[in-house]
Amino acid sequence: MTGQIMTTPVLDLENSVVTPAPVMRPLFVLSVWRSGSSLLYTLLNQHSKIALLYEGDLPRLEFYLLGRMRNGAWRERWEFWNQGPSRHGIAIESMPAQVSDVWEATRTVYQAVARRKQATIWGEKTPHWYDDPLGKANKFPDARFIFLWRDLNAVIGSMARAANTHRFFRKPSLAKKAILGNERLREACDALKAQGRHVYEVNYEDLTSNTSEYMQQICQFLEIPFEPGVASLEGADRSAIAGGELEHHAMVQSDRIISQRKQAEVLSPAMRAKIGRYISRWKKRYGARWPKYPLESPKGFKPPGPVELWRDRITCRGFTYWDNAVTLSYAIAPIALARWWRTRNRQRGLEGDPSRWLNEPSRPATVRKGPQRGRTV
Repeated sequence: MTGQIMTTPVLDLENSVVTPAPVMRPLFVLSVWRSGSSLLYTLLNQHSKIALLYEGDLPRLEFYLLGRMRNGAWRERWEFWNQGPSRHGIAIESMPAQVSDVWEATRTVYQAVARRKQATIWGEKTPHWYDDPLGKANKFPDARFIFLWRDLNAVIGSMARAANTHRFFRKPSLAKKAILGNERLREACDALKAQGRHVYEVNYEDLTSNTSEYMQQICQFLEIPFEPGVASLEGADRSAIAGGELEHHAMVQSDRIISQRKQAEVLSPAMRAKIGRYISRWKKRYGARWPKYPLESPKGFKPPGPVELWRDRITCRGFTYWDNAVTLSYAIAPIALARWWRTRNRQRGLEGDPSRWLNEPSRPATVRKGPQRGRTV
């Protein structure tokens, strides 16, 4: 790590001299929901050389935007999906009407956001790569990746508490997606390392207890000078986090970084047992290497058996197929009809106790139609 930013010469046509321009490099912060990625995103964007999007999620919208990349319609569709452009101050008309695919669109738009800040590192933080993290990562061969881990007990418990204020976390599929997505992210992380890619891993518990040390390590990993501001939330820009999302982002709203605190138990014995079995599976598979937290394997729990693994994967895949069907319905519907349908579903809301699906054994429940727009702490 040299701490230097590589440069390549470009022609300054106005002054007719060759001046150095910094090479722009992509960075993606990957985790499952409620793992602390919003905190890490906010800290990273305190650096003068980093400009990440907050769950712009353009790289994962290939299916949703299919057939609309050549006529400019992709821009309005992206805005409808999660307000990615407007949340980041991107005027729709400023984006190119014709691009070859979402990967080109991502590079073009995300780099433009970075240039506005005169930053050299572009990308995003997202909890939505859990379904195919390696496939998406391979679309960006020059990217660096930060994998953020958190004790799964804290992750699922945080989801249950967030369900009281945010409808996204009431989805009955989310707990299994978080558990199996965590495993997929681990496998993708190892695969990228095996390919010789640039990968850095950090635990939420360590980041919050010794922020300055770990942010220095991250700056070294990114080969940029450490700036003290990245270890503090004071003066941080939170504008890309939609107003309603801040309700369950207590730490990100604050100017103080508070280390892990004991939270009241909100999960049922059945859910705690499932978490214990999966942590036991990972501790047995990866030893002391992962997961770091909890520090010890849960006592009295064995890894899930073949039947439970099969059932969880089939159930999770079924929810994924349902999500794809919902996405397809929004992709083919006229935009006016899609807006009406979303408004109707939001008015109806999700039925039942907000955290019921987390406090019971796995049981199918009706999921209302609508694009996924959840965001993490």
